[in-house]
Order: sequence, then C-alpha cells, then structure tokens
Amino acid sequence: MIGLIIFLLCIVIILLILKSNNAHKDVVVADSSVFIDGRIYNIIKTNFISFKLVIPSFVIENLTTLSKSSNSVIKIRLAKALFLVNKLKKSGTNVRILNIPLKETEDMTSKIIDIANTLKGKVLTKDFNVLKEASLKNIKVLNINDLEAALYPMFLPGDNISVYLVKEGAQYNQAIGYFDDKTKIIVEDAKKFIGKDISLVVTSAMFTPTGKIIFGKPSGQIK
Repeated sequence: MIGLIIFLLCIVIILLILKSNNAHKDVVVADSSVFIDGRIYNIIKTNFISFKLVIPSFVIENLTTLSKSSNSVIKIRLAKALFLVNKLKKSGTNVRILNIPLKETEDMTSKIIDIANTLKGKVLTKDFNVLKEASLKNIKVLNINDLEAALYPMFLPGDNISVYLVKEGAQYNQAIGYFDDKTKIIVEDAKKFIGKDISLVVTSAMFTPTGKIIFGKPSGQIK
C-alpha cells in the first residue's frame, strides 16, 4: 500500500513538473533498449522531434545490473548505455528521471507501459515485445527502427546507383554490398565484380526487421 502511494505521488509530481516546464511537448517514456541502441541522444539533439523524455529509475538499475555481465562485449555496450543516460541527464530540462522502484513481482515492460498511460504519454523503444504489448493496450509507441526506416533513401526500379561489392550472396552468382547507412545491396550476376565499385540498376527493394534491402543487376545486363 505504501509503495502504491509513493508511486502515485511520484507520478503526480512529475506531471506537475512536465506541465509547468513545457506543456506543449509530448511525454515519452524510454525503456532499456533505447539506451542500448545508443542513437537517442543524437535524435534529441537534432530538434527534429520535440518531446519530454522520462527515464524510470528501474530502467537505469536494469542497465547497471546488465553491465556487470561477464561477457566483455555486453559489458562494453552497457557501459556505453549508462554513459548515454548520464549524458542525457546533463543535457537540459527535457529529460526527467522518474524515481520509481521495480518490485520483484512486477514486469518491467508492463510497468513502463503503465507509466506512459498514467502520464498520457508514449513509449520509446526498439523492443518488439514492448511494441506488441503497448499496441494491445492502445498506448502509442515511438519505434526507433521506424524512424531509421523512414530515413532510408528512396530507390525505385530503374534507378541507377553505384556500390562497392564486398562478398558473395546466398544465391548463385550473387554479390553483396552495403551503403554507409547499412542498407544491403544484393546484385544478381555480379560475383565477378566482388572487390570493385559497379554501377547497377535497381530491380526492387524491400524492408525487413533488420533494415532495407535493394536488389539490382549490373547496368549492362538490364534488357
């Protein structure tokens, strides 16, 4: 009962702060995946998206716990995530830490969604499970992957592009290259061009959960 009262008091306080400081901005509650991804600081600094970022304290605690992993790769990534949280905390008034503990019996995903619902805000995530549960509860979600996909350059069948081919593809005689934004380029009948820059004509393009894929053929082979 005391924990519930503290939770409600924290919500009321942060609502008052957000309303008084910047009422016109949306409230967005971030989960752990946002900081592990690492791009949120640059997104905020561009000023293209205006919102008040709320970070529950249990998200920071979760990142701290994960950073103690014996896996060196995970440890480095989580250390960077915690550095990013501190950087955001010092960046200005658009970031608030919501001091709410997470009980052992509580689910982190559900708690984040409940906070967003109480604050009449949105959830910021890259986590598919968070996205799915929030949509079931009619809570709006800002998915960083969606933002990334929207910024991919548009290529239509017939467009001419150039790419450096780095390796063989999964199918016979295919070659693969990448743009700087990690867009994958699959080129038919191009195995002999691996290790070279080639000009190609786009035949199709598609989005996948891991990014955009462009298909094409070397320019001289399009009929």
